[in-house]
Amino acid sequence: MKLKIYLAISSLLILAACTSTETQMGREASARPRVEQRALSNAIDIAFKEVNFSQVIGKKVFLETQALSKLDVGFINGYLTSMMLSKGALVVADEKDADIKIFSIVKISGTDEIRRKILSDKVRGEFRSVLSIIDLKSNRILNTYELNGESDENR
Repeated sequence: MKLKIYLAISSLLILAACTSTETQMGREASARPRVEQRALSNAIDIAFKEVNFSQVIGKKVFLETQALSKLDVGFINGYLTSMMLSKGALVVADEKDADIKIFSIVKISGTDEIRRKILSDKVRGEFRSVLSIIDLKSNRILNTYELNGESDENR
């Protein structure tokens, strides 16, 4: 019995010692590899799963996204535009023409590579954001969501 416990603990320690996490630096200007795109895209889908966009149906919507990295702002705005159009909203380019404002502050949008010596490597995508739906006519916040999503993809 003690031997089994010792072997189990030893195995866990070996696995933990054979794993490392790396975040690539200097990625601002270049595209992510396919596996990283899948991991991050799935994390974004998971994060937005619980958001109720019923307030935008038939409304003019202005989108604004702020992020630490400029790399994903265009994608997030495109993602939100697609969601708004699918809900029957009209996305406008000028805030003064809008009924509703979707304001997104992206806290985390990126990937980490997890290198493992025994098992295959994987990439973890993570997305964290605060999304607010604001009625511009009444200057009232209709909803605020803390969005969190993580997704792993094998390399």
